[in-house]
Formats: sequence, C-alpha cells, structure tokens
Amino acid sequence: MSPSVSAVPESPAGRLFDGGWLAPVGVTGAFSCTPKFERVVSWLEAVLTVADPAGSPGPQVFPPLMSRMVIERAEYAAAFPHLLGTVGTYPGGPGDADTVLMPAVCYGVYQELADATVDGPRQFDVTGYCHRHEATSELGRFRTFRMREFVLVADAPAALRWRDDWIDRGRHLFSRLGLPVKVEPASDPFFGPGSDLLRDSQIGQSLKWEFVVPLTGEGPGTAIASANSHKDHLGKRFGIRYRDAGPAHTSCVAFGLERIVLAMIHAHGDDPAAWPEPV
Repeated sequence: MSPSVSAVPESPAGRLFDGGWLAPVGVTGAFSCTPKFERVVSWLEAVLTVADPAGSPGPQVFPPLMSRMVIERAEYAAAFPHLLGTVGTYPGGPGDADTVLMPAVCYGVYQELADATVDGPRQFDVTGYCHRHEATSELGRFRTFRMREFVLVADAPAALRWRDDWIDRGRHLFSRLGLPVKVEPASDPFFGPGSDLLRDSQIGQSLKWEFVVPLTGEGPGTAIASANSHKDHLGKRFGIRYRDAGPAHTSCVAFGLERIVLAMIHAHGDDPAAWPEPV
C-alpha cells in the first residue's frame, strides 16, 4: 500500500507532500512532481543555461535508455551492477532487451564521439532522466532523477582547467541561490573494476569534487552537484582521440535538478517568490 500524506506528516517527504511539491507513487525513491515543483525545475534549467560561459543555447536531451554495449564499454556495469537498471520483458516475452537505464547523461556524449578524433576542445550541454537502484529511502536518493551536465572533451590541461573553473562558478552560483554548500572531495562510478583502489586514487588526485548541502534537518548533507575530471579514462574506453596527442581527456560538471530544488525548499521555505532569486 502506498503511503498517504497524513501517514507521514512529520517526515521530510510529508512536508513536501503538504507543501504541494511532490506526491507519492507507491515506489521507494520515486515521486510525482507537481506543477509547482516543475516550475522551479524549468527556472533552474534557465539559470544553468545562463551560467554557462560558452553561451549554450540550451541542453541536448538524451532519452532515459541507452545501449547495453555502451555501458559495458564504459565499465560501469562491471563496477556498479547493483546500481544499474536493465530493461527486460515479462515472462513469456523475448527476454532481456539490449538496453539499460541511463545512469549518467554524459555517457551519451562519449557514445556520440566513440572511435573518432576531436580536432579541438568540444563542449556539450546535455540533460535527461537517469536511474540508479538506490537501496535507501533517504530523501534525495532518487531511483530516477534528472541530471543537467556540461561536458568538455579536450587535452589534459584544458580539461582540468575547465573543471576547476566550474568549481569556482558552482560556488558562486549556489551562493547566489542562498545555498550554503560545502565543496568536498569524493569518488564516483567512472573508473571501472578494481574500484576500491581507483576510488582511493581518485580522491588522492582530487579528480572529483561535490557540492554538499542539507536537504533536511538531519545528517551531514547531500551532494547536489559535482565537478569531475576523468583524465583519459573515458577517452581510452570509447576510442576518442584528441588531435595527435592520444586519448582525449574529459571533464564534466553535473547538477542534480531534483536535489537542488529540494535544497532550495529546505533553505528558503515553500514560497518560491520569497527565495533569494525569485522564481
């Protein structure tokens, strides 16, 4: 039985139900977003478009499905099978399909450039629904969520410099929105098998930074965005070359749209017109 609004009046989710932001759908980690919530998402998308100094006209939208071969080439399935969602059929049907649910929209960029040579720095602005099979009911640990990403494919110095510029830009953006983010080193599922050693290496090399802020009054906070250097890992995996310099280096900055909206609600209340940058 799905929870009713009155059954959880004191919970973080209950507050969002009562405030007219979300509605339960009977699935852990998934909610229905109301028009009130969606107006803020649309506003946030516009804010992110303006924040891009490259002058993006808006994001390219990827579907929530991608080829199983792509995700295996990225080594995501080998490292994080417990987070990956596959698409299949009911018993009696043809069995598993050749698609998976997209775990991060930037994989669509690497597929577009696979086995090609990039002649100069290429930036992409992409968005779409993602899926991760989170084994928790913690608010913000969505199974399905929207991610907005800016991605750069270039040589090593340009990719790292671009990532660092976005860390500073992210701090400024969230400060303007009244969100007291902490920027913390972290690791993430880009580096394939042997993940324990690779995660330690990723943290040691400061390859991933997360923007962490409270979504509720409990706990240390949740990452609402991240800025990442993949070095040449994905260039190698997808056969992307940069001029005559070997495998391309890639960086991305990712914004979790639902999480940012939840952070804004927690920080500023239920009336978007009263927020630091009115919606």
